[in-house]
Amino acid sequence: MKAALVFQSLGIGGVERVGVEYAHMFQELGYEVDIYNLDPSATEMEPRFPKGAHIYHKYLPEFLLPDRYFNGVKRWWWGKYAYPLLYLGTSILLYLYRFTMGRRRSYDISVAFSGHFRDLTFVSRNFIKGKKKTAWLHVGSLMDNMVASSAYGDIYRKLKNICTLSSDGDYRVLLRNIALRDLNIHRIYNPLRLEQEKLDTDFIQELKDTYGDFLLMVGRFDPDKDQKTVILAYHKLYQEHNLPNKLVFVGGGSTLAECRSLAESLGLSHQITFFGPRQDVANFYSAAHLALHSSPAEGLGVVLLEAMKYRLPVVATDSPPGVREVLGHDEYGLTCRVGDYEDMAEKILRMLTDPSLYEHYQKQGQKRIVDFSYEKIREELARILDELK
Repeated sequence: MKAALVFQSLGIGGVERVGVEYAHMFQELGYEVDIYNLDPSATEMEPRFPKGAHIYHKYLPEFLLPDRYFNGVKRWWWGKYAYPLLYLGTSILLYLYRFTMGRRRSYDISVAFSGHFRDLTFVSRNFIKGKKKTAWLHVGSLMDNMVASSAYGDIYRKLKNICTLSSDGDYRVLLRNIALRDLNIHRIYNPLRLEQEKLDTDFIQELKDTYGDFLLMVGRFDPDKDQKTVILAYHKLYQEHNLPNKLVFVGGGSTLAECRSLAESLGLSHQITFFGPRQDVANFYSAAHLALHSSPAEGLGVVLLEAMKYRLPVVATDSPPGVREVLGHDEYGLTCRVGDYEDMAEKILRMLTDPSLYEHYQKQGQKRIVDFSYEKIREELARILDELK
């Protein structure tokens, strides 16, 4: 049996780390695994994939993706006239472009793993031949994707199968979209290996010696992670309570420079450190005192689970649907209102000043991660693969 996992890119990120784990699972379930990277300029995560997995670079330009133009229908008055022409034109160009990629390989299962237009198009438009096709919706639920763009619905119909991280809102979407009612939907969590990774004890000690009991946020820098809320919450605590704990960010991206400037303008350059993208995030979890998370919306929040694995309590914005899926109603961590830095500051202060509360969430996190164990999710994956249309 052969399976193909298709990624929009393979730079450092949460989706890519999850993809590595699923590649291992497919191999353990008896599949030969091929990996497709549709952005050959982003390859940092490629060495993490299992031995025996072949990696292919297939560049697919964004401007050739017909469905990405659909949002223009609602954005501009002339969009409804331009969209049919753009869709037809790019569909023809896409068909011709497919021939430049050479022979198409055949698979028992092909997976659009990133869940973006690029990998969804690659799989649904048969750039590779898949007897069965599916997509992973890492933003969380079917509803979240359909709100982002109705064009996703047409792609899902072609695939026939999707895997989501949350079933929140599925009923409402299917009630209003008759064409999607035959869609085969499965919910499956992202897997977490409960055993700890090999750690660099010298580096961990260096982090502790340099930054003390620091606060940590791991995640790429872009608007849908909203590190600004964390910086403003920290500023409030530093001003009003002379907070001794320093703040460390791990991750890179489009808003990194903007967040650096914000920290400098608030006089926090010596209190906040930006490490940029790292692959050794386990060392940071092991050294930190508290994990923070601030996304306005979150599919599942792998970083929350990773933090819990290393006994870090979590303060996170109540980002739908994923944070509630992981933390419940403050059952496994403290949540605050999305974009509300004052509320986040209050929850951070509670966690830092109440030892019994801190210890409580350390223990609760250890209980919660069992539900996401690698072995449990592998069993779920085997069942889902048998049920694909």
